Amino acid sequence: MRYLGLKLFNLASYVYLLVTSLFLAGDFYSPGDMVYVMPSPFAFSIWGLIYLLLFLYIMKSFFADEALNEQIRKIGLWFPITMILSGTSVILGTTPSILFLSLSLVTLCVVYTNQTLAGATKFERAPFSLYLGWTSIATIVDAFVVLKANGITELFGLGELGWSVILLTVGGLIAIAFGFLQKDILYPLAFVWGYGAIFAYQENSLIRFVTGGFVIVLLFLTIFRLLRVKTYRMTA
Repeated sequence: MRYLGLKLFNLASYVYLLVTSLFLAGDFYSPGDMVYVMPSPFAFSIWGLIYLLLFLYIMKSFFADEALNEQIRKIGLWFPITMILSGTSVILGTTPSILFLSLSLVTLCVVYTNQTLAGATKFERAPFSLYLGWTSIATIVDAFVVLKANGITELFGLGELGWSVILLTVGGLIAIAFGFLQKDILYPLAFVWGYGAIFAYQENSLIRFVTGGFVIVLLFLTIFRLLRVKTYRMTA
């Protein structure tokens, strides 16, 4: 079996991610961590789907054809490193966790890029699309939690609400652009889930306007793209 050592390392890193997340981590966020970008607790259930899809991908790798083996080779150690960083971020204190979470976002981008260059199918990209999308949102949330935990209420003359609106807007625009450029449906849907959970949990009207607006736009664009693909296949 080709790349058996790398595949076993992927599996071991996945087990580490699962154990730290399910058994060693405390609550995702405490009531004292309340910030404007905090989603409803139900939002974190998306990890269950991400764990399942990652597990299926790793298991499939042990029975890989030549194309999937080449994909695994191109991704290399970036995948297990990402899972180790993600798993470590949930067992550290509030401030150091943002470093590991941000690094996992960077390495996930490398994984996604290498996988795409290797010609991955949309089903093979699915775990990483959701993983990358949710980690993007989690990084925004964690950044505000860290700032609040360190008593920082204003940055460059702008308060928490202002920065929340800016980063939520930037995140939503990135999700739109990413979906179009990568022809990826799941990455924007991760934002639909996350922003919908923020909309459901927050009472500030401006935050609800921004998140609710992006949920509508992202859903519309996703449905439009699905219908366009279906129409193209019917006429091809």
